[in-house]
Amino acid sequence: MNLAIIPARSGSTRIRDKNIAPLCGKPMFGWPLAAAKGSGLFGTIHMSTDSERYASIARDLGFPVDFLRDDCVSANDVGIIEVLRWVVKEYEKRGQTFETICLVYATAALIEAEDLRKGYEVFMGHGREVPVLSVTTYDAPVRRALAVNGEGILEPAFPESWERHSQQLETVYHDAGGFFFIDARRLLADTVKVYRKMAPCVIPRNHAVDIDEPEDMVMAEQLRLGKLAKEQR
Repeated sequence: MNLAIIPARSGSTRIRDKNIAPLCGKPMFGWPLAAAKGSGLFGTIHMSTDSERYASIARDLGFPVDFLRDDCVSANDVGIIEVLRWVVKEYEKRGQTFETICLVYATAALIEAEDLRKGYEVFMGHGREVPVLSVTTYDAPVRRALAVNGEGILEPAFPESWERHSQQLETVYHDAGGFFFIDARRLLADTVKVYRKMAPCVIPRNHAVDIDEPEDMVMAEQLRLGKLAKEQR
């Protein structure tokens, strides 16, 4: 059986309660929860939260929370991999084991079920031996970036690439803030806090908005509204 974990800790600072901020008729984490369910991949979908308020909202959406997160894994400095391990171990205490663990971020409000299915296919294609991370392309060539020097003047951040056409530059990716697949046994056996060797699952840029600032919320809502309008045609 596969387990999807949606971490939704309370106490966000830059956007207060962003994990439950309303977005197109649902609390933020309602969208990734729905995507996880719609993928058909998971026998258990667990929202990992330290907040009874958040847990109540999840229950109202049809996703009962089996247990709340302990304070020891709820602080700002606790890494997400540590949270995943803690959740899996808590389920083991309750007699439940899993084959595959999938982290789906609570703010991945644009992730679709097919993105998760694609990620799982990539994971299985690598024989379950390599974790899979959702990534997407930058919206502009990174090697054509500009920096401001000490005199307040723009200059190329990568001078060696400045005169090259964008088509000549290598394609690079960034974490899409969407999902991460890993074998459950490996997750528990490893001690690393950050995985560095991962296989990519490339998703469209309009499925990935990293929500850290208020303008990110606006962008995510506009994109989600566009998707909803397209579905209603």
